[in-house]
Amino acid sequence: MVKQVLPQVEFFEKLSESYDQMISWPDRLGNESSFFKTLINDYKIRSYLDVACSTGFHVILLRRMGVDAVGIDASPKMIAKARSNAIACGVNVECILDDMNRLSKRFSEGFDMVTCLGDTIAHLKNKPVVKHILSEIYKCLNPGGLFVLQVHNYDNIFKNKVRFLPPSGNRNGGEETVFFRVLDFNPKSVDLSVVKHFRHENKWELTVHSTEIYPHYKKDLEKLIKSVGFKNLNCYRNFNFEDYDTTGRTLLIVAQKQGTLKPRTPRTPRTPRRAISHTLNPSNRTLLKNRIHQQTLQQPRSKAQVISPDRTNTTSKSLTKSSSYKSTPVKLRRSVGTLSSTTKKSPKKKTVASRPTQIEVIERNKKKLAENNKKTSKTRKPLRSSTPAKKAKFTKSSKRLK
Repeated sequence: MVKQVLPQVEFFEKLSESYDQMISWPDRLGNESSFFKTLINDYKIRSYLDVACSTGFHVILLRRMGVDAVGIDASPKMIAKARSNAIACGVNVECILDDMNRLSKRFSEGFDMVTCLGDTIAHLKNKPVVKHILSEIYKCLNPGGLFVLQVHNYDNIFKNKVRFLPPSGNRNGGEETVFFRVLDFNPKSVDLSVVKHFRHENKWELTVHSTEIYPHYKKDLEKLIKSVGFKNLNCYRNFNFEDYDTTGRTLLIVAQKQGTLKPRTPRTPRTPRRAISHTLNPSNRTLLKNRIHQQTLQQPRSKAQVISPDRTNTTSKSLTKSSSYKSTPVKLRRSVGTLSSTTKKSPKKKTVASRPTQIEVIERNKKKLAENNKKTSKTRKPLRSSTPAKKAKFTKSSKRLK
């Protein structure tokens, strides 16, 4: 089998499907969780950025610890895997597809902690490129923020010519996967090959993916980190805060940006405007309406709405009640109504009344008839009864009058 050296992005694209099996995240995060808890509690970390986040498990880990976590990676398949892992874990995190050369342009807000883990720096070709990435990370940090860098201990690897890194594997029912990482030394670089052995139905399959990496030694990294502006550098051999050892496998550097880290409250997700009206009480709704009304009154007036204090000035522009008069606030309507005597009033438009329909005419006549009946009933004299009147009995005195 001929070894084919792939570009970095293509290498990780092909490795993304089996990357989680190779790393064995439960064991790794179990060893590193206490390290990050200590930093979060000691420095009051509230925001976090993982540069080259791969499949996003460090972002998920710190989000579960109550930190606003963001991950960035240049591999589309790695970011897609990170987002699916976050959904599977029930965690809301932000995973961004972008290059780490533009970190300061991508993020306007600063972070309390930035990490670059998993030997990511070894994929940068030379020292100027490494310094540029470190300066971008420095700009993304808040004053007093932390930077955590993890790389392989290439001082020990090149001194002892260590070619084979510890193997890893995974077993799922009848399927089994074993990974070997092999280093081939070149004059100025190293070829990293990931050999995958996959067993399915008692048949083994072999795949090999290779890429070129560039070793960076401890002294060079310390100088570059300090030249960017970091201070208080501490070097460890693992995530248990053990002092650095030249015979160890890992180099872990923790540096701090100049300044003091100010504590702040974590960001809360915004609720949509429609949901606010449903959650408000009736009393709170009236307060909200009054506040909106006050804001409309405090809006800046246009030139047509502003009246000069000298109302007798003949050069002032006349204001008329135009179509926008109804949309203006009450105060402005009053000011528009009180015009100077010199201003010319616009002629009123004659409004043509619409003709009533036949049904409206009938109803109007019925109402008029009903009103007339009521009036005549009050003024009309009572009618004479049809029963004949009784004859009066005349006395002698009444006959004399006749």
